[in-house]
Amino acid sequence: MKKIDDIDIRLLQLFLIIVESDGFSAAQYQLNMHQSSISKKMNDLETRLGMTLCHRGRSGFKLTPDG
Repeated sequence: MKKIDDIDIRLLQLFLIIVESDGFSAAQYQLNMHQSSISKKMNDLETRLGMTLCHRGRSGFKLTPDG
């Protein structure tokens, strides 16, 4: 089993804020981050976990079954 690092915890906290905010746009104010930075960190988290957690884009924000 893979060990959970501090970076994993921080990325999961970021994901939780995004979910609670119902998307990247609303989360950027809470996180005090640009949307592009949030997207990069979400890509990092999804890569680390090996799964897609949410769909985002013009159609809006939606969690996947894994998310």
